[in-house]
This record gives sequence, C-alpha cells and structure tokens, in this order.
Amino acid sequence: MNTDNKSDTKYVMVESSPIVDDDEVELLELIRSLLQSWKLIVFITIISTGLAVTYALYSQEIFKAEVLLAPAQEEKSGVPSSIGQLGGLAAMAGISIPSGSNTEQVIATLESRKFLFRFIKDNSLLSVLYDNLWDADKKVWIVDSKEDEPNEQASVEFFKEILSVNEDKKSGLVTLSVSWKEPEIAAQWANDLVKQLNEQLREQAIEDSQKRVGYLEKELAKTTLKDMREVLYKLLESEKQKAMLANVNEDFALEVIDPAVAPETRDKPKRKLIVVLGGVCGAFLGVFSVYFLQFLAKIKSSSKERSNPSHV
Repeated sequence: MNTDNKSDTKYVMVESSPIVDDDEVELLELIRSLLQSWKLIVFITIISTGLAVTYALYSQEIFKAEVLLAPAQEEKSGVPSSIGQLGGLAAMAGISIPSGSNTEQVIATLESRKFLFRFIKDNSLLSVLYDNLWDADKKVWIVDSKEDEPNEQASVEFFKEILSVNEDKKSGLVTLSVSWKEPEIAAQWANDLVKQLNEQLREQAIEDSQKRVGYLEKELAKTTLKDMREVLYKLLESEKQKAMLANVNEDFALEVIDPAVAPETRDKPKRKLIVVLGGVCGAFLGVFSVYFLQFLAKIKSSSKERSNPSHV
C-alpha cells in the first residue's frame, strides 16, 4: 500500500512539473522577444511621440473666458411676496399671476436656438464663426454652391459647441464660459451674452406686465364688489411696481458677480498631456506589434508543418 502511494505521488509530481515548465518557458520567450525587438518598440514609441508633439504644436489654441453670475434677487423689491399673498384671491377672480422666472428657465432661454441665433444675427457673427469660409475682401462665401453656405441651424449648433453654462446647485451660482481662438473675443461674447439675455428677459417682463396691467384695469372697471376691487387695486399696484423695477434694473435675470476678462493662458490644447499620452500609446503599440509579429510567425510555421508533414 505504501509503495502504491509513493508511486502515485511521484506520478503526480512528474505530471504537473512539465505544465509549470511550459508556462515559464512561454513567459521567458515573451520577455526574450521583447528584449530582442527593443529597437522596434523604441522606434514606434519615438514616431508616436513625434506625431503627438507635432499635433500639440500645430493645433489651434483655444482660450476660455468665464463670467460668474448669480440669479437676480427679486425678493428684495417685495413684489413677489405681495403677489403671493394675493394669489388665492386673484385666482378666485380668474386672474393668473405668473411667478418670477427661475434659474432653470433663464438657462434654458440662454441655450435656446431662438436666443442664440438672434445673438449671432445681431452681432454679425456668422462670418466670424466661419472665417475659413468667408472672403473678407470680397464679402462673399468661399463655397461651391449656395446650399453650402452656413445657415441658421448650423451656426447655432456651432455656437453651442463653444458655449458652456453650468449651475452650482449648492450655491446657486451660474458660470457661463465661451471658448474661442481669440481671448478678447471670447471675453466679449461671454459678457455680451449675459447683457443681451438680461435685456431680452427684461423687455419681455415689461411687455407682459403691461398686458396684465391692462387686463387688471379692465377687470377693475367691471367689478363692483368692494373686496374684489381691493384685491385688484393691490395686484395692479404690484404689477406697476414690478414694471418700474424692471425698467431700472439692468441685471434683470442674472446678476454679474465677476465679468469675463481676456484669458492669458490657453485652455486647449494641453500639450504636455498630449505628448505624454502619445509616448505611452506608442510604447503599447510597440509591444503589441511585437506580439502580433510573433503570432503571425507562429501561424506561418504551423501552416508549413501542416503542408509538409514529417514521416517517421
């Protein structure tokens, strides 16, 4: 019995030993292949790094101008609170009093196609955005046909790519940024966007308030109930006060905390990062190339063995 156990143990050791040896041999072969092909790996790494350096040096520099904003505090005027107190009675009278605009609506307006196209059109930015297609001397588009000229939809989509609006949910502050190849223009566009947005929303608020004032005056002329007339008088006073404040408040929707200035350093390209990534990718590509060439060599060797079988 003991003799059988010893023979079994010996057999197991003999069986498992070649497997471990094969793994070690394969690993040593891979390492040996890499060491023998180090010139190829270095060559590919240098080529990849050189391409990354070329790309980093010749890529268009982009500058980001940012303006820090805060939602306008309408509560300071006391108008919204008074409207809120009278909202129940106003609803009973069939009068709908809208609440003040929130930050989400303001941002949605800023990023809307209608607002952005109006901004592009009012500031004649189409030729600036597509300066590579515009002949400044002849004042014509350098395109093959009329259909190839930049249109409204294309210009809005292009502008959305260089515009970024982010709201900090904790603080409520809004950061508007514009990325462009000229830092002075990027800062100007960022500030002008906020200015035009406030002007547009203020004009709209004044127009809406005037409509509500006219409606309230008509309702006041038709109503004889004392309580209802008192409600209408207070609502009318609040609307007139709201229109007056909109007329004098330039930062109607968004208050400028820190205006945009021309950035001194570029935002893109990040040259050091590009070069490092180029070198790392080149090294991986070199190692992969060695493995791939070795794999092809094995396939070629196997095909030869199958085509020329050895005879014992």
